[in-house]
Amino acid sequence: MLEKEIDGFVKRIFEDIGESPSISSGKKYGCYYVSIKNISTPGLFIGKDGTVLRSLQHILNVYAHKRDRNFPMVMLDINGYKMKQIEMLKTIALDAALRVKRTKEPVNLKPMSASARKIIHITLRNYPNIWTYSVGKEPRRYVVVDLKK
Repeated sequence: MLEKEIDGFVKRIFEDIGESPSISSGKKYGCYYVSIKNISTPGLFIGKDGTVLRSLQHILNVYAHKRDRNFPMVMLDINGYKMKQIEMLKTIALDAALRVKRTKEPVNLKPMSASARKIIHITLRNYPNIWTYSVGKEPRRYVVVDLKK
C-alpha cells in the first residue's frame, strides 16, 4: 500500500540524518496527512516561513504521484506547525469577512502562497453573502474578500 511506502520514505529521510521521528498519518483535510513529532531541531526542518517544510512536502508529493498519479496530495506537518498555520489563516479569513460585513468594503489580504489562498477560499466558501477571489501574479498574488453582489 502506497501510504505505508510514504510513511517509510519519510521515516528513512529523517533517520538518515540522525533523527528518530514519531510519525502518524491518514486521510485528513482531503489530503494524505503525515504528522512528524519528536524531532530534536524542528526549526531546521520547518525553515523560515515554512520553506524547508514546503520543500520536503514537495518531494513527498513527487514521490507519491510518481508511484500513483491518482494519489491525493500529501500534507506534511512537523510538530503541529502546519496545523497552527491553517488555524491562523482561518482566523484571518473570518476576521476579513466580519470586516467586510461591517464596512461594506472589500478587504485585500496580504500576498500568500497558493495553498494559503486555498485555505482562505475554502474557509469562506459557505460564509453568508461573502465571496473571495484571487488577484495579481505570483509571488504577489493575494485574496480579496468581498460582499456578494
